[in-house]
Amino acid sequence: MQAPFYQQIVKSRKANTILALRMCWRKPFALLMHLLLLWAVPIKAQDTAWTLEDCLHYAQVHNLSIKEQELDLRVAAMNYEVSKLSHIPQLSLSSSYGTSFGRSINPTTNQFENTQFSSLGLGASSSVLLFGWFQKHHAVKNESLRLEQAVQARQQFSNEVALNVTTAYLRALLAREQIANMSYQAAISREHKSRMERLLEAGRSNMLELSQANSQLATDSGLYYRSVLNYEQALIELKAILNLDFKVAIEPVPLKDDTLPFYDGKTDPEALYLQAAAQHPEVIRTGLGINIAKRALKIARAGSLPQLSSYYATGTNYSSSFYEIQPNGERQLMHLGKQLNNNLSQSFGLSLSVPLFNGFSYKKAIRNAGYEIEKAKLAELNARQRLRKNIYAACSDYEIALKQYLAAESLVLHARNAFQGAKVRFENGLISHFEYLSEQNNLLKAQNEATALKYDLQFKQLRLDCYRKGCGE
Repeated sequence: MQAPFYQQIVKSRKANTILALRMCWRKPFALLMHLLLLWAVPIKAQDTAWTLEDCLHYAQVHNLSIKEQELDLRVAAMNYEVSKLSHIPQLSLSSSYGTSFGRSINPTTNQFENTQFSSLGLGASSSVLLFGWFQKHHAVKNESLRLEQAVQARQQFSNEVALNVTTAYLRALLAREQIANMSYQAAISREHKSRMERLLEAGRSNMLELSQANSQLATDSGLYYRSVLNYEQALIELKAILNLDFKVAIEPVPLKDDTLPFYDGKTDPEALYLQAAAQHPEVIRTGLGINIAKRALKIARAGSLPQLSSYYATGTNYSSSFYEIQPNGERQLMHLGKQLNNNLSQSFGLSLSVPLFNGFSYKKAIRNAGYEIEKAKLAELNARQRLRKNIYAACSDYEIALKQYLAAESLVLHARNAFQGAKVRFENGLISHFEYLSEQNNLLKAQNEATALKYDLQFKQLRLDCYRKGCGE
């Protein structure tokens, strides 16, 4: 059995997309070209036939919700890249310029002066954390785990969109097949009405039977127009999921019978769960949440411990009131370059920070991190329990749907034989017109029921196959 189309799409693009996102800061143009080539999907201009694979390809690129997830993924990649830069020493530059009036301290002489002067200050400082109990290392690792979480969230959402596309697509196919059934039924009713009119003219029928034939034709025509409306609504829903212009004409192509051979054996739900849990995006994402919470606990503990850092600072200043005495005894304003050189100062040292009391904020952060670990573990258990429940329910639903479909197919065969027999007997005057219409309605009902069960069974089989590939909802 072939793997679902959307699973092949997501897995083939996942690694390349993450690689491109990690290059986004260094080579933005290369990233743009990569995404354009990777996600380019030709839009059909004249061919209105859309296969399920075409719809799934288009939805993975144009669906609005998936585009939102792509933005979240890019933000997570950006945060990870920025966090890796936290190991780089901090460097800052400062400058100031101002004018003083009245009695003030001259910044170059540190003397009080009662005059007006202008001053200029320049400075630079740098600091680096020498040892902080690996706090930054844990922070970088946390952002890496959040990026992986974003990847799994994006894939999970892509799978959900793919299932929604599949549901809408099968609903459109069902509605179109029901249109064909109702069109055939209306044609039979129309032919029967014409026959009743001819028999009435020949004196072999009555107005009651003609009225019954007209009523049956009106009923079948109403059901036909309702099926047409259902088909149009299904196409609108499909276009909305695809984010496709509603004016674009599309026509879904029926699935090939050899693409979906129905499973005739019983599926072991527990074995399927164990297979799906190892690769299910939600389970993986919640498992990463436990690791993130544990890293957050390490960060909180590191924040409550002493930290050792080093610093370096340098600065100089200039004042318009700083004068020097020349060899000839004249008093002259010292020029800018000489003042900046004479006033240059530098400092270097080590800094040890020991948190003693801060309102128990560190202790609270450690406790909160412990609670987050417990919440993350519960979230993973809930995800696994939800996956197990869905798989057990999907297996049970499929088995019941398969039995109902086989029974419906058998009912259609018997109803068709009964209608053919009733038609022959009615034409020979052996049964009443009411009995003939009853057999005709029974055949119509059986055909519609079998058609609906067939597409319901196809969707449930696609869902089981999706669980086998780890992409269930």
